[in-house]
Amino acid sequence: MAAILNLKLEGKPVLRGQEHCWSIIRDMTATDRDRLILAADVHGYTNGTDLSTVSGFLRKLAAAGYLAEVADGDRTGYRVLRRATRPPQLSADGEVVPSGQQQMWVAMRSLSTFSAHELAVVASTEERPVTLQTAKSYVKHLNAAGYLKIETPAAPPHRGAQYRLIPRQDSGPLAPRILRAKIVYDPNRNKIMGPVTAEEVA
Repeated sequence: MAAILNLKLEGKPVLRGQEHCWSIIRDMTATDRDRLILAADVHGYTNGTDLSTVSGFLRKLAAAGYLAEVADGDRTGYRVLRRATRPPQLSADGEVVPSGQQQMWVAMRSLSTFSAHELAVVASTEERPVTLQTAKSYVKHLNAAGYLKIETPAAPPHRGAQYRLIPRQDSGPLAPRILRAKIVYDPNRNKIMGPVTAEEVA
């Protein structure tokens, strides 16, 4: 039988994904906004992210107007045009779009009660539909984390549970995000060993 581990991790770095790459860019340009940003420099501060992924993110930021592509001798890099606190959610062609989790969080904050099905319907847009499976997963994780209260239990097979966002857990406009962590757990010590890295689940 597999062991069930209840782990509490606080203050651990997220060293992958757009959020981390954007924080690197902001740090690099904190004192010199005109500094040339190279994909290889940003990549050096990540953990396990492919260089091509970093390069692709920089290209999308340029397409969205957050960076400008510039040539410096034999090097091609970027300069910051807009130093937003948080990175935009970008489509493959550089269009700024909200994430599905952000859309669901906004919907949760506006609804008095909701089922996963209702949440998927309200949160969906023509550009970014939210599937029932995605809504169920997000509700499951937020409920386990203490954000939600079950108002009406599920009555299979026709009625799903009704949830309510607990007022004190309405922490602000930015959606809580689900992360996937990579850890080394030593059962002899009942302890996590080494660094913990995490990336956001799409």
